[in-house]
Amino acid sequence: MKISKRIWGLAALVLGALLFMLWLADLLHFDKIAPGTMPPQAEVGKGREYVVREKAFPQELPVLAQVMSQTLTQISAQVPGRVTRLYVEAGSQGRQGGPLVSLSAKEFQARLAQTRAGVSQAAAHFNQVSADHQRYQRLLKEGAVSPREFEAMEARYRAAQASLTQAQAQVQEAAALEHYTVVRAPRDGVVAERRAAVGDLAQPGQTLLTLYNPLDIQVEGEVNDEYRSRLAPDLQVGLNVPAVHYTGKVALTEIFPISTTPSRTFKVRTERLAIPSLIPGLFARLSIPLGETRGLLIPQAAVRRVGQLTMVEVVEEGRPSSRLVQLGHEVADQVEVLAGLQPGDRILIPQPKD
Repeated sequence: MKISKRIWGLAALVLGALLFMLWLADLLHFDKIAPGTMPPQAEVGKGREYVVREKAFPQELPVLAQVMSQTLTQISAQVPGRVTRLYVEAGSQGRQGGPLVSLSAKEFQARLAQTRAGVSQAAAHFNQVSADHQRYQRLLKEGAVSPREFEAMEARYRAAQASLTQAQAQVQEAAALEHYTVVRAPRDGVVAERRAAVGDLAQPGQTLLTLYNPLDIQVEGEVNDEYRSRLAPDLQVGLNVPAVHYTGKVALTEIFPISTTPSRTFKVRTERLAIPSLIPGLFARLSIPLGETRGLLIPQAAVRRVGQLTMVEVVEEGRPSSRLVQLGHEVADQVEVLAGLQPGDRILIPQPKD
């Protein structure tokens, strides 16, 4: 009896080891689902059948791009000074000639007053020398002064005249510097960025604000070198800016003749666009037409998404079953099928829910 139990135990152990080895070799499936299909569902919603056929449709090259502005202007200080006032903030509308930033002007105002005082002094001296010069002209005609004495007076007159001219130039320079303490907008535009705050010490050349024209926008993208021969100026391409839900057609106006070595791409730019909702830096997509191609198209309504999986209901022998499919480009209300279906397959398009 004990021997019989040992035999049965040994047999069970051998059988278990054999089953374990078969499972490791993936020879036991335990009702695994065949790749690409799922068992038919017990209950399927009503819908209409659609026969999958190969069709011709336009082929497009998607190009990653971004909105840009060639009028993006950096506004900087021309004289040193501490920021005393800001007239605009980021997003504010700036008008040509309107004030943007004020800098401390006491030093420049004092210099302007000093140079004006110098002009008054130089003008008084010039007037006195001018009167003497006129008197010497009369005396020279009468022979009361020698030519040498008149030449000395002529030199004094020219020196006084030059001093007055120099003093007037210094006033103009001081007035210009005092004028630069108010930074003004060179053109109409929107403030894209403010880098200065009240109390900051601004230096000449330091950027205080960035200004751009919202009615002068372009979209720039990079295209692979192999498609260069397909592009030409004025080619109509599709434009999609998801952030602002903008879709439209634009023309390519710039095709860069050089390529970027690391990426083997070249830049393209669209025509100038007067669309206020497009802001520099926004992500965009360009769709470049490449002619027609053929493939399988099905209505997007027939596609069911479960997480990252895409599947359709295929009708086989009168019963629908779920099948995984790989999708490609969207064409209007249809989508290209790259794998999972064959011409002649019948798929189920669910009825829209009420």
